[in-house]
Amino acid sequence: MRVGVFSDSGAQNSAPVFDAWCQGAQRLGWQCNHHDLTADVAVIWSMLWRGRMRDNRAVWQHYRGTGRPVIVLEVGSLRRGVTWRMGINGVTANATWCDAIDPHRPQRLGLILEPWRTRGSHVLIACQRGDSEQWQAQPAPDIWLRDTVQMLQRHTHRPIRVRPHPRFRQAVPAGIQTSKPRSVVGTYDAFDFDRDLAGAWAVVNWSSGPGPQAIMAGVPAFVGPDSLAAPVGNLDLSRIESPETPDRCQWLINISHTEWTLDELATGQPQQILAQRLN
Repeated sequence: MRVGVFSDSGAQNSAPVFDAWCQGAQRLGWQCNHHDLTADVAVIWSMLWRGRMRDNRAVWQHYRGTGRPVIVLEVGSLRRGVTWRMGINGVTANATWCDAIDPHRPQRLGLILEPWRTRGSHVLIACQRGDSEQWQAQPAPDIWLRDTVQMLQRHTHRPIRVRPHPRFRQAVPAGIQTSKPRSVVGTYDAFDFDRDLAGAWAVVNWSSGPGPQAIMAGVPAFVGPDSLAAPVGNLDLSRIESPETPDRCQWLINISHTEWTLDELATGQPQQILAQRLN
């Protein structure tokens, strides 16, 4: 198989991930060509068409427009800075992921499910970037946030706290508490989500990392249908005071197969598993 690798259009922390990915792919006998628009499959970083990644949009449209798949690599949310997301044609639940073949993988990654939380003070709205393909078909972020706050206020008297995305400017409705994300010292791009998660009754997030992170922490998450947390989350904000708290064991196994360490990528095993679903 011939792969077009578009590593020049990756984030600053993407180089080791691309290197490990290509090392593993070459172990499988795949041919990795730099910036090849004629390959069987493309590999890009993220679906944010901004900054260093802006040229990936043309790559995405070129490959998808001709029916060819795009493997998307991205920062993971299970163990940020340790595991890296890898899916076909997306980064949310509508993407294609590796089959869940190892029931012990969560333990191997050190992933723990905290008991479901039965107490909490505030409802936390964790916003995400509105300039990403991940937000496609959604209303403008400010409108979504306004409507979400109004919906919550109709169904709960709990305080609402808004956590904007750390790299996206967000207008917060008047009278609503805002919590500014702070960088975690010693990391490239980790932020202190745990601070706002502490004491939360529930988290509201459309389709990004805070949904699965909340679920693992035992905090009910209200998400969109494209969220990776949707199978064990809640889709109806009117149920904010009586959230579903289903069993999460199989979900954790499934989601643990969406992210991989550099050492794993370098072996080629994740790519081999994913390749079975390329067609």
